Order: sequence, then C-alpha cells, then structure tokens
Amino acid sequence: MTSEIIVTVRLFAAPREFTGKSEIQVTLPTGARLSELIKRLSADYPGLGRYLPYSKLAVNHAISTPEAILNDSDEVALLPPVGGG
Repeated sequence: MTSEIIVTVRLFAAPREFTGKSEIQVTLPTGARLSELIKRLSADYPGLGRYLPYSKLAVNHAISTPEAILNDSDEVALLPPVGGG
C-alpha cells in the first residue's frame, strides 16, 4: 500500500477560467479527506478559495461532504453554483 494517492480535480466555469485549467492532478496522503483537498487547492491556487464556499464537490459523480475519504484515482468535480430565475 502506498502512502500517497493521486486524485483528479475537474474544474468548470469561473474556477476553470481562474486557473486556466480544466483539470488538476493532486497528490495527497493516503486517507486524506475532501476537506484536506480543499485546503490544498486554496494553498496551491491562491484566489481559488473564493469559489469553494459556493461550490458543490462531487467525488466520482456523487455529491460529497468535506469528511469524505478520498482514494487513489478518485475524480473530484468542483461544481459551480447554478443560478436560475
């Protein structure tokens, strides 16, 4: 068993425009939670943190909570808020 995992973060809308990337590979320690990924993204991409409080996070196509434990090769989508009217 390795001591690290690699997850793919998919970005849409404003976060994609801000980073200039549609996806980011992030290496985290085994057993990392979604909350740790959020902190890492905020640290690695200053300014991205302003989008995180308004976004939903999905792990492998399922909306997840910050306590969710990530696994190697997981796909995390940063889903922007949806406006309507």
